[in-house]
Amino acid sequence: MDYLEERPVPPLRPYLECLWRVVDRGSRRGREAQRIVPDGCPELIVHLGDPFSREVAGRWVRQPRVFLAATLTRPWRLRPGPRVRTVGLRFRPGAITSVFGFSMTGLADREVPLPAKALVAALTRARGDQRRFAAAQAWLLERVREATAPEPNARPAVALVLKDRGSVRMAAVAKALGWTPRRLERVFLRDLGIRPKLYARIVRLNAVLATLDDAERGGAVDLALDAGYFDQAHLLRDFRTLAGRSPRAGSTADGALARHFTHPERLRALFAPE
Repeated sequence: MDYLEERPVPPLRPYLECLWRVVDRGSRRGREAQRIVPDGCPELIVHLGDPFSREVAGRWVRQPRVFLAATLTRPWRLRPGPRVRTVGLRFRPGAITSVFGFSMTGLADREVPLPAKALVAALTRARGDQRRFAAAQAWLLERVREATAPEPNARPAVALVLKDRGSVRMAAVAKALGWTPRRLERVFLRDLGIRPKLYARIVRLNAVLATLDDAERGGAVDLALDAGYFDQAHLLRDFRTLAGRSPRAGSTADGALARHFTHPERLRALFAPE
């Protein structure tokens, strides 16, 4: 499978981390499963080829052709269909509510239907990667122009959590913004669908993943204290819960597509200021 990313145009960068596509021009059955590790970034997914399937309670359930993959709190196991041609729009944490206006409360770990027929039609008509990316961005720019962002939104709080690689205390985040802890929690539930402490755990784990490449991850346990974990056991628990594996296992077993999402270079960019 061939994977490609595109940085969004400047007006979309506050909302969108990147656009990506994965394609295989050959039709193949029995593709390897992909383990997607939570990173706090919801994604709008359009399957122009065969939809992927997701493992749910031990069964493989076919995904919709177009949907929002809401904030993940656990790893997803996905299996590509025979004909792969998928486009993804990876949103920044907390940006979905600002663009589409609906609350993310109760949507974590779900495939959320979106009214995106115009987007699917534009992507289907477009020929070539750059034209598809341009069509997707034109569609999203219209949504941004029409949106009325709620106030306050979670994005300044998200920026503080990312700045400290998930090690900051939520009371300190609330104080820095002049909010009560309860207000901080309400805003996170609305804009990300998860509580701020859980988001910080996801960020802290990804900060560890961003530090080492696969050749070095055998020693990732040694980074526990530097990354803000209480001890090595704390790090191991979060790896098992959020990544579905141990740090020593590396990302090899995650699958070829999933490894692009946890590549250290990509994760380091996630922590960079917008």
